[in-house]
Amino acid sequence: MTSYMDYMLLLRPDELVCAEINGYKKFAAGLVGKYPSMGSTAHISIAQYTRKKAYIMRPALDTLQPKFKSMPAVSLQINNFKFFVHKNNTYTIYAAIEATYQSDNWFTTLGRHLRISKSQITPHITIARSINENSFYRLWPHFKYITFRQRFTVNSLTVLERETLNSQSKWAIYHDYVFEQKIADILTPA
Repeated sequence: MTSYMDYMLLLRPDELVCAEINGYKKFAAGLVGKYPSMGSTAHISIAQYTRKKAYIMRPALDTLQPKFKSMPAVSLQINNFKFFVHKNNTYTIYAAIEATYQSDNWFTTLGRHLRISKSQITPHITIARSINENSFYRLWPHFKYITFRQRFTVNSLTVLERETLNSQSKWAIYHDYVFEQKIADILTPA
């Protein structure tokens, strides 16, 4: 029997942005101690698929390669910090990706290729995910006033996979789907 796999589709910023995000994560840990997303690498989550058969999912992803290859790389701008409030009284602090005509159209096109709604994608880079209320109120007064503006280019969509039923399984790169090398100036949705 073939095992079940989980898949995560994400966009990775450049090393400079990753280093800065890592610095903010360490700053947060210094204020509230360890928290769940502290060790994760900076990324923009696009979609997650759980408990899928690899022999079905891998070919399905590979059939999308021509669509990804036809997409331009995109330049994104981080514009300070924001937060989500979750139903279970937890919070997520994140670096916000500025919405522009270009980025909105680009994410709409990506969502269409993956058959997910643009409304399901809130482009952001997590700093502290699902932290409790006390931790949030210790962190947010600091992050609220930090100016963090950084532009970066996304050149590929990374697909990670791991075994679903193995609690020791770690995410590993299945494939990087490289976008066309020119940067999107204006991408109009079809």
